[in-house]
Amino acid sequence: MVRPWVARVMDAPVAADPLGSGPAAFGREARHPLAGGRRVVDVVATIALLVLLAAESVVAGGGIVFLSLAFSSCDVPGNTCNETLGGAVVHTGPVLVALVLVATLVVCVLRLVRRRLSWPFALVGIAAVVAVFFGAILLVDSAITHGI
Repeated sequence: MVRPWVARVMDAPVAADPLGSGPAAFGREARHPLAGGRRVVDVVATIALLVLLAAESVVAGGGIVFLSLAFSSCDVPGNTCNETLGGAVVHTGPVLVALVLVATLVVCVLRLVRRRLSWPFALVGIAAVVAVFFGAILLVDSAITHGI
């Protein structure tokens, strides 16, 4: 005896399979295509935030390199500078910004492919770039001691 719900599933219309192997009942093939406002909103928000992150990364990286001008005051009598710390910050800051950008892009794209919510990770990437930028400002400021 066939149960009623099994009979309904077996009688349901089947979408055409390009490989001709039969209908997909589970796995990746059984996933629904992009449908619903929630998924579309997530994709649009993620793309907009990633574009914002890319622009922010360019500005932050350039701003960190621009911090090297602060060491022009080292020649003034009474000022002392830790040029090793400043040089390390100015050289590694843009690299850290680029790493945050690439890591955020990879995580967001993987989550979009797996149809998971991804816009919060783009926000975390934006916040991380801001944190790297302000950390670089603090380190460069601590490397320079202004005299009397």
